[in-house]
Amino acid sequence: MKASAIIVAYNRGPVLTHCIEKLLNQSADDYEVIAIDDGSTDSTGNLMKKIKDKRFRYFRNKEKKGQPYARNKGIKNARGDIIIFVDSDVLVDKNFIQDHVNLHKKREKLIVQGMVRHIRKIEDYGKSNWKIDGLCLAGLITQNVSVKKKHLIEAGGFDESFGNTMGYMDVEIGRRLKNNLALRTAYAFRSCLAWHFDGYETTDKIKSIIKKSYERGKNSVRFSQKFGKSAAARHVKKSYVDFVTKFFGTEHWVEKKGLEYLMCHKNGFSYPFLKWLIKYHYRGKGIREALTEQSEINEVK
Repeated sequence: MKASAIIVAYNRGPVLTHCIEKLLNQSADDYEVIAIDDGSTDSTGNLMKKIKDKRFRYFRNKEKKGQPYARNKGIKNARGDIIIFVDSDVLVDKNFIQDHVNLHKKREKLIVQGMVRHIRKIEDYGKSNWKIDGLCLAGLITQNVSVKKKHLIEAGGFDESFGNTMGYMDVEIGRRLKNNLALRTAYAFRSCLAWHFDGYETTDKIKSIIKKSYERGKNSVRFSQKFGKSAAARHVKKSYVDFVTKFFGTEHWVEKKGLEYLMCHKNGFSYPFLKWLIKYHYRGKGIREALTEQSEINEVK
């Protein structure tokens, strides 16, 4: 089986080179690495053109189209039987691709979901730590996952109507693969090893996290409306989010001075809690706006 590792990136030049370096240093023989540049405006293009390896292919969108569009482009151009999605800030083990292939050889209709270990510095690559994630019972997570190309095509690919937003487009296709094609998920805890490069907290990074939390809130409503009440109860969690934000009165302070206060306390013991609370505030905002928009659409109909 030939594998195609697909990375979608936007303005991730320096860290993307580390990601691709690890993917090109594998124990597997028959594979390729595809980078889809989703309209980057930084050094990504120049850095990618410097990579001279017959196993590597680079595609660039003229403008930012969003991850679903970019991933579908990767699937369309892939030559492999197995598609492995890797996030641009993930560094993989030398047996990573072979591990994914080996698991697919054991079963036909399979989603292989790998875990990621979180690291602050590139130099921490390979180290063991307690912060691991990747478990998704509802669908899949594209930071470290593989599915056969034929199944992705049969499922219709990623839903491009999500556009240039974050959240739930990977869970959504995973749900379709499970519901419509009866694929099962194999969770790889000891193989398919990968490390997610988190970096350090900066104001720009926190702003990006806030934006993602807001978009995930909106997309969770969309996801739940597509897959029914059970999905709504599990993923939207409106009552829980409302309780948290009202209990701590986030509407009175988060958007006015929350970010400034958070950055002033980023070295304090309260930082993780404050960060979690601010993320929940913006997730709640996204949920409420999405529900309002849907209500207005229904009234028009």
